Amino acid sequence: MSDSNTPSSELILETINLYVPEVMQTMAGISATPEAGNAHAPQPSTLSGVTGSIGLSGKVNGIVYTAFTEKLAKIVAEKILGGSPSDQDVADVVAELTNMVTGNLKSRLCDLGFNCALSIPSVMRGDDITVSAKNASISVSNTYVIEGCSDTLIVQVFAALEQ
Repeated sequence: MSDSNTPSSELILETINLYVPEVMQTMAGISATPEAGNAHAPQPSTLSGVTGSIGLSGKVNGIVYTAFTEKLAKIVAEKILGGSPSDQDVADVVAELTNMVTGNLKSRLCDLGFNCALSIPSVMRGDDITVSAKNASISVSNTYVIEGCSDTLIVQVFAALEQ
């Protein structure tokens, strides 16, 4: 990792690898194991399924995406809500999980002196959703293996430090 006082691709990857499993375990009782990850993920990226997004603005500007397959999003929503979820319930759960992961990332950035604010989460559904951020100097992606499920969760973060 580079200077521990400056957000880097490695710090962002380390942070999401810490908090994605924690959020999934706490909220849904689901084990999510990070793969190796890519601290220098190529742009653009393609995501599919139910994808949550939240923007960061301030000393760090960027966006965090969480991409759940439809099947995985429904499984997670069922575990959290304790019943058969509607499409809106699924979208609400994905938005909240995205908010929790991004909130933890924001907290770590703020602790380093890189104060930023979060946008309201949004959720999109579809196959082959292309995402990129032209001004992002940081592009991080990782896949999380979900215990007992063949589907995976993908988290993609684009960020740039304020000049």
